[in-house]
Amino acid sequence: MNNIGIPAAAPRSTRLAEVEVLRAIAILMVLVDHLPFNLIFWPSHVAHALFFDSGLWSGVDLFFVISGFVIARSLLPRLAGVTDWVAFTRIAVPFWIARAWRLLPSAWLWLTVPLPLCLFFNTAGAYGTLPQNWSMFVAGMLDLANFHVALNIDGKLGTAFVQWSLSLEEQFYLLLPFAAFFCRRRLFVPLLLIAAAGFFVPNTALTFMVRLWPVAFGVLLALWSAQQSYTECAPTGLGRSRAARMATLAILLASLLSVGIDPLHVVSFYQGPVALISAILVWIASYDGGYLWRQGFTRRVMEAIAARSYSLYLVHIPVYFATHEIWFRLYSLTNPNRHQAIALVGLTLLATAGVAELNHRLLEKPLREHGKHLAAAYRARTALETV
Repeated sequence: MNNIGIPAAAPRSTRLAEVEVLRAIAILMVLVDHLPFNLIFWPSHVAHALFFDSGLWSGVDLFFVISGFVIARSLLPRLAGVTDWVAFTRIAVPFWIARAWRLLPSAWLWLTVPLPLCLFFNTAGAYGTLPQNWSMFVAGMLDLANFHVALNIDGKLGTAFVQWSLSLEEQFYLLLPFAAFFCRRRLFVPLLLIAAAGFFVPNTALTFMVRLWPVAFGVLLALWSAQQSYTECAPTGLGRSRAARMATLAILLASLLSVGIDPLHVVSFYQGPVALISAILVWIASYDGGYLWRQGFTRRVMEAIAARSYSLYLVHIPVYFATHEIWFRLYSLTNPNRHQAIALVGLTLLATAGVAELNHRLLEKPLREHGKHLAAAYRARTALETV
């Protein structure tokens, strides 16, 4: 056992098909959760139910747990046994290079796009004002979007408000290597404290924008996955029963959606329970043994959605606003009938998928590979310097 509690071995593959299924479920939850007000701009009982009477916002927490698990599962084995600063930088710097090229180019593009749109394509006013979008642009560039959103939650935030979660994740990516290096075998202690904090914090704008508890649950799960007890706790019974798999997934998702609904008031401090339920889902999926979703066509579809989840997350609000603007110009719609509403929502979701595919193929995927090459080149260069 090494100084951070996991074997000093080559990092394991970060791709687990069933975890990717959960990633797809999470992005679909977010896409639906953001339909009210951002696209469904007319009075609607359906929109009211989606926004106020569902916990679809918890898809972000599911994302956070997945992120913490996947990143820690890949990074922490590299830091195993590292005790000097030079060796630490040879691992941490390539990690930061790869993450920067993976995340920042697309994020920066979709921070920039709203600036001209709010000036020249904004008759309906969906894109907000230039000051709103500019302040969001600056906060996103500085990785402070989560604090900016918390401070301005009651006002219009422009178009790129979803980037608050990216800022939170990037803050986590920056700090995790240091935490692993300095805490060593006691890394689980601050993680447990952070995870436990979610059960006691009030549900305020600030706590929502800095909620690292689901990320901590993900990292704890990654640490546990290297222990024998993790293997012994595999829910193998789910692999033998389709009914049990379906019931487990349905119950956990229903619980996830229900805990955070204010009218139900299941618990007063619901951020911790939401993070815990998300962690249970990721735990079952982490074995990748068919305990949550067996191989087949539907899983391949979900994996394809998951591969584009980052692009979908970035582009969906600008596309929602774009279709809002187009329909406003064409029809001056303020209260469309049922057929018009269904057509608007359907076309918007198709457009979102199309724009996300372009971003994924033309920007996200090639620059992610470029970042991997730069990280590998840095590792090779530092290895030669050592020799």
